[in-house]
Amino acid sequence: MTISLTQAILLGLFCGIAKCCIPYTAGAFMYNTVIFNAVIVGAVLGDMPHAMMIGASLQLIYLGVIAAGGNQPTDPCLAAYVAIPVAMASGLNTNAAVALAVPVGLLGVQISNLLYLAAGFFAQKADVYAEKGDAKGMIGWSIVGVGLMRLICFASLLTVALYFGSGALQGVLDDIPKFVTNGLTAMGACLPAVGFAIIANLISKPKFIPFFFAGFFLIQYTKIGTIPLLMMGAFITFLYVTFTKNEYTSNARYDEDEDEDEDEEEFEQEERILSKKDILKSYLVYWFTAEICHSFERMQAPGFCAALVPALKKFYPNKEDKPHYIEALKRNMTFFNTEAHWGGGPCLGLTLAMEEKKSRNYDAIPGEMIVNLKTGLMGPLAGIGDTISWSTLMYLFIGLFLPLAKKGNPLGGIGPIVLLTVICFGIGYFLTSKCYTFGYSFAENMLKSGLINMIITGASILGLFMMGGLAATYVTVSTPIKFATSTYTTTLQSILNSIAPGILPLIVVLCIWGYLAKVKRNYFAATLGVTIISLVLGCIGVII
Repeated sequence: MTISLTQAILLGLFCGIAKCCIPYTAGAFMYNTVIFNAVIVGAVLGDMPHAMMIGASLQLIYLGVIAAGGNQPTDPCLAAYVAIPVAMASGLNTNAAVALAVPVGLLGVQISNLLYLAAGFFAQKADVYAEKGDAKGMIGWSIVGVGLMRLICFASLLTVALYFGSGALQGVLDDIPKFVTNGLTAMGACLPAVGFAIIANLISKPKFIPFFFAGFFLIQYTKIGTIPLLMMGAFITFLYVTFTKNEYTSNARYDEDEDEDEDEEEFEQEERILSKKDILKSYLVYWFTAEICHSFERMQAPGFCAALVPALKKFYPNKEDKPHYIEALKRNMTFFNTEAHWGGGPCLGLTLAMEEKKSRNYDAIPGEMIVNLKTGLMGPLAGIGDTISWSTLMYLFIGLFLPLAKKGNPLGGIGPIVLLTVICFGIGYFLTSKCYTFGYSFAENMLKSGLINMIITGASILGLFMMGGLAATYVTVSTPIKFATSTYTTTLQSILNSIAPGILPLIVVLCIWGYLAKVKRNYFAATLGVTIISLVLGCIGVII
C-alpha cells in the first residue's frame, strides 16, 4: 500500500496531539504506550486489523515505560506513528517493525527534550504577563504557545517522514539476507522481555517476587486466558491483603475522626466561596493542561496556575485586590511537578483552600507557606500516583485487552484508555474536592493511612502476578540447537522444556530484571543490550 499525502498529514496531526498530552490521563496513555495509537493509525490507513496486530507486538517492548518525573527512557508514541504505518506500507513483518521502532523511540526522546528546553522560554514570556495580572497572556504563552510548538514540530516531521520515507524503505527490505531476517525474528521474540522486566522492577518488592513466578508458571502449565488469570490474581491478592492488613493499619492509629471533626467545625464557621462546579472547573483545567506546558524549567507550573485563575478571580474580585491577585499568579508559576491524579488533586485542593483563606485575611498565611506545602506534598504523592495509576493500573488494563489487539480488534486499544481515564479522573476530582473541603489533614491522613499502603501492596501483587502470566504468553524466544547421535536426535529446547516449560523466556526476563535492579537502572542500556545480543544470537542461529 502507499501512504497518501492526506494520510501522512492526518497521522502527523494525531501524533502531534498525542505528544501534547491532551487531556492528562488519555494523553499520557497515548504518550507512554502504543496500543491506542495503533487504533488511530488503523483508522487513517483503512486497515484496522493489520495495524492492531503490529501495535500489539510493539506494545510488548514498551511495557513499563512511564515518564516518571518527566524523564522518559524512550518514545513509544512516535515509534507507533512511524513503525506501524511504515510496516503496513512496506510489507514489513512484525519483528522487523519492532526493530524499526527501537531507534525511532530513542530519537523521539531527544526531540522531546529539545522541545522541553525551548518551552522554558515560553514560561519566561508568560511571567511578563503574570506581572501585569494578564492571565490570558500568561496562558497564551506558557500553554497554548507550547502546545502549538509541539504540535507543529511533530506533525511536520512525521508527515515528511511518512510521505517520502515509507516507499524508499521497500527497496532496502528486498535485499535483506536470510540470516538478518532470522536475527530480526529473534530480536522481536526477546524485546518484549524488556518491557516486562521494567514494569516488574518498578512495582516489585523482594517479598512479592514469588507472585511473578506464580503467574508465569500458571500460564505455562494451564494455558488459561487473560480473564481467568486476572480473576485468580485478584483472589490471591485479596487473600494476601486480608491476612496481612494489620501490618498496614497498626502504625496508622490516630485520632482521625477527631481531626476531621475539628477541621469540619473550622470550615463550617465560614461560608465557602467556591462551589462544587468551581472545583470541578479548576480540576478540569489542570487535567487538560498539566502536561501541555511541560518544560525543564517549570514542569507543570503553568497548567497548575491556569487551574487556579477562575478561583483567584473570585477570591480577588475588586480592582483594589489586583496586587494580591498578581502575587498569587506569580507564586503559583513557580516550579511544580507531580502525578496529576493522586498528587495534583490534593495539591490543587489544598492550594485553593489556602488561597481562599489568605484572600479573607491576607497577612494570616504567608505566600511561602502555600508554595512550601504543595512542594512538600508533590513528591510523595507523585510516587503513589506513578505506582498505582501508571505502573500498575495502566498495564493491567493493557494486558487485559491485549489478546483482542493481537487478533486485530480495535477494542484492544480503546478499552484500556477508557477504563484508565474514567477511574483516574474520578480519583483526581475526588481528592481535589476533599482536600479543598477538609484542608491539610485530609492529605496528611491519606499519606499516613494504612489504606494507601494496602492499595499499593495489592496493586503490586496483582501487577506482578499478571506480568508473570503475560510474560509467559508473549516472550516467545526459543532455541533451534540440535544434538544428534548415531541412534537419536534431540533439541536443546526439548531438554529445557523437560526442566520447566518456558524456562528460556523466564531466564531472559530475569536477566534483564536483575540488571535493572542490581546493576544499573538504565532502560536505554537494557533495551540496547537486548537488541544487540538477540540480533547477533538470532543471526548465528542460537535463538529464534
